[in-house]
Amino acid sequence: MLIAVVQNAAGADVSTNLNRLDLLLAPLEGVDLVVLPEVFALRGDPEDYRLAAEPVGGSLTEWLARRARALNAWLLGGSVIERGEDGNFYNTSILLDRAGSVRATYRKIHLFEATLDDGSVIREEEIYTAGSQPVLVEIEGWRCGLSICYDLRFPELYRWHSARGADLLLVPSNFTQSTGKAHWETLLRARAIENQCYVVGANQCGENPMTHVASYGHSRIIDPWGETLAETEAEEGILSAPISRHRLREVRNRVPALRHRRLL
Repeated sequence: MLIAVVQNAAGADVSTNLNRLDLLLAPLEGVDLVVLPEVFALRGDPEDYRLAAEPVGGSLTEWLARRARALNAWLLGGSVIERGEDGNFYNTSILLDRAGSVRATYRKIHLFEATLDDGSVIREEEIYTAGSQPVLVEIEGWRCGLSICYDLRFPELYRWHSARGADLLLVPSNFTQSTGKAHWETLLRARAIENQCYVVGANQCGENPMTHVASYGHSRIIDPWGETLAETEAEEGILSAPISRHRLREVRNRVPALRHRRLL
């Protein structure tokens, strides 16, 4: 399977962001799965998010469906601001197949909270309601665990996926500059090594124009041994790498840790 990761710097205007993504996606050919970052279509302040929220199946889902069909690829919309039927807001990934049909949705379980270097505090619970259900989905024979950004700090979620046969862990993100520099690569590699899975980290870059919080970029595709197959720096762009069942088996046979797992 050939995976492509898009790293973009979304601003506060959805149309502008989607037009930019169209340009970034246009050269892609022959890929099987494209992964977009968290809040790929909009970065703003809490009020921007509330105003832009829409149900799954809305205009952003339709845009994703058109892109999936045009690319003839599976497409993970890293996250959109979902307005649920219950009236709550969720940070939600949407996975579509090559035909543009929605095959899975995942509501972010762990909501980010941190005090930044300048003393400002980010609390996602001021906007979102936490999801409650892990989601494992099959993409053309690959069992894929879905997660979003701050989930990366909670290994028990990835153990849940691994225990149910996950091969690939998808982590669309908007990791900040400060937390990303300190922990992003380490956490991605740890989740790959401890679960002997491929891990895809699709991160935003640049500065949120409304909050002025910078995102780290440095998106990566990591193999089950913890080796980085592809990475980018701090600018917009696309990276890609193939993933291999042979490599998956090789790592798991070399150190059969998954067979030795014991619940404590």
